[in-house]
Amino acid sequence: MLKMNYWQAEWPLLVDVCPCDVHFNEWVTSQKLKDKTIYHFGTGTHHVVGIEQAKRKNRVFAITASKEEYDAYVKLVTENSTVAKNYLAYFGDIYLSNSGVLPEFDVVTLFHLCEFFQPNTASKEYGGLTDRKVLDLLTDRTRKGGHILFYKGSDGFAKSKPIIAKWEKAKPVKLVGEFKTLLVYRKK
Repeated sequence: MLKMNYWQAEWPLLVDVCPCDVHFNEWVTSQKLKDKTIYHFGTGTHHVVGIEQAKRKNRVFAITASKEEYDAYVKLVTENSTVAKNYLAYFGDIYLSNSGVLPEFDVVTLFHLCEFFQPNTASKEYGGLTDRKVLDLLTDRTRKGGHILFYKGSDGFAKSKPIIAKWEKAKPVKLVGEFKTLLVYRKK
């Protein structure tokens, strides 16, 4: 039996190091998005996306592969029912995502694309997806008119750029602009 790949660390809020979550919340505010369903890749122990979007009455479905981040989520929602109602984080490997258990989304953040792929991820034994297949799966789960965002400061962004370029030509998406450190696409 193979163990799931997971990240044995945590990501506290370090605005000067990784501002993508803060910039995402600012982008949502600038777009005046309300009552939206958001898929968020990478929660951080700070959970600022889930907390802020719960205040805005947006629903966040987030994944973390860090036990520490998931433990912080359990503590957060145990102590705050308002956040618990609108923010669901789950512990898992994004490369094991299954479209059958994912709802449709209005917004998808793929800030950490190409950061966590392991040598065994796409092996037959492990059964994981490639980064491109993760991107395609989440694009397919994005509603028409929805947004897909990437973080230009990601450790994996150099590897993501050619994947994004091919994806942009193959999928019904269009680059609509940048917002601070983020690239913003819209699904046609």
